[in-house]
Amino acid sequence: MRALVSIARTIAVGAVVFAVAPAAPAQAGPFPPLPGIPGAPSVQPPSASCFRFPYFGPKGHADFDFGAGIVRLFDERGVRIDGIAPIEAKPGNKGIYMPIGWKQDHIDPCKGVYYPGGFTVDDVKSGHSIAIHDIYLRPDGAHAQVEIDGQPQGEQLVATYRLHEFVAGVSTPRPLEGGIGPKRWPFYVSAYLSRTVKELTGIPLNEGDYLANLDAVVQYVP
Repeated sequence: MRALVSIARTIAVGAVVFAVAPAAPAQAGPFPPLPGIPGAPSVQPPSASCFRFPYFGPKGHADFDFGAGIVRLFDERGVRIDGIAPIEAKPGNKGIYMPIGWKQDHIDPCKGVYYPGGFTVDDVKSGHSIAIHDIYLRPDGAHAQVEIDGQPQGEQLVATYRLHEFVAGVSTPRPLEGGIGPKRWPFYVSAYLSRTVKELTGIPLNEGDYLANLDAVVQYVP
């Protein structure tokens, strides 16, 4: 238990340092389309001054569960959620599941904490399809590559979170799961997501509305 507490403190300190560090501005202009292999990164490799650190732990998982209002909206419109590997869609469009750890994720001191893969949202009613992939967590929220109907839109801020809610739960002990991590980490609708949804579907999804909860655990023991 002492080891887990020590690890928790280390991650909490690291998270705070990451949160207050300035993030590099997003690269301007559209990015190239996704490569043929699903989930393959389409972002540029780190520059000489921005290199990769190992992720917080060797393995773990995260559940990004959409709010009840979002799920109800998906059901009403016949929306279909599909994963882009290694991220998987949950049954019933209730959210996404992502494995986390050193094998696929990394920390870039200039760009944030990187998660490969993503998910697609197909709206039957409007006929539009949105892909969100190659995700970076930064102090202001989740940034990702966005494609609308197959057309790259570049990197966008797709969801926000409140720093105090993140810091409060990041070092929560999870002894039954062999690690630590937040059980409750709320994410909210960004201005870009609100504007885009309204333009494509007419749905009044407002900036700041509750979007989803992230329940994540980084594991250190079997």
